[in-house]
Amino acid sequence: MSENRQGPLERYLSILEIVAASNHSLSLTELSALMNLPKPTIHRLVGVLQKAGALQADDARQRGFRIGTRMWRILQLGQDQDVVTNYAQIVCDRLTERIRETCYAVKLGVDAVHTIARSVPDQGYRLHVYPGEELPPHAAASAKAILAYQDEKVLDAILHEPLVRLTDKTKTTISEAHSELERVREQGYAVCNREIDWDIMAFGCPVFLDGAGVLYSLGVTGPCSRLEQQPVEHWVEALQEGARQFANLLSGARP
Repeated sequence: MSENRQGPLERYLSILEIVAASNHSLSLTELSALMNLPKPTIHRLVGVLQKAGALQADDARQRGFRIGTRMWRILQLGQDQDVVTNYAQIVCDRLTERIRETCYAVKLGVDAVHTIARSVPDQGYRLHVYPGEELPPHAAASAKAILAYQDEKVLDAILHEPLVRLTDKTKTTISEAHSELERVREQGYAVCNREIDWDIMAFGCPVFLDGAGVLYSLGVTGPCSRLEQQPVEHWVEALQEGARQFANLLSGARP
């Protein structure tokens, strides 16, 4: 093995490869044997990977380690975006066929949330959900459905003042926005009720990915006069089913 491949980065990557390839969590002793490195060295390397979120312990006693949330997120975000977009379009088309309103898929970006797919029925409402469009993070239901499950670092990058007042219903302070995200976590879905347009309503549901958390959401939007004709459960149940389908499709995709 060359000197370069024996460097710290190679050791970190080797640990991640070994843990990812294992069908069970690995202890420090097992990693030491597999890496042919002293246990104190493995302990130090694993500690760095834990701190970075690339590895996580099975329990408080740290008897075994597995791939962490941050690494799963990197793997998900590194998937072929054409494949992801195609999957999103499939799910949106199915949703629109089922509930006969405009449905769309949204993705978390570095400093924004934007639409990646959309399906519109003949009578559908097209405003605010064009593919590639950046969504107002403090007002859009689909954006709230993603941001409710992010850490403070992500929220600080996306949700910051001034929050633009789009209608008299728009929440324009950080404290109001955070309270709204807490409500989303409690009920499992987000609502935009006249916060972007005076006569438009939307619902959004997170897409939960095993190990990676929430990077995507699904939404439905339309005139209040139509969406209010159905109970909230009508829209939310359809979106949650679509979110499960999308997650299942993504779990089979490869970078």
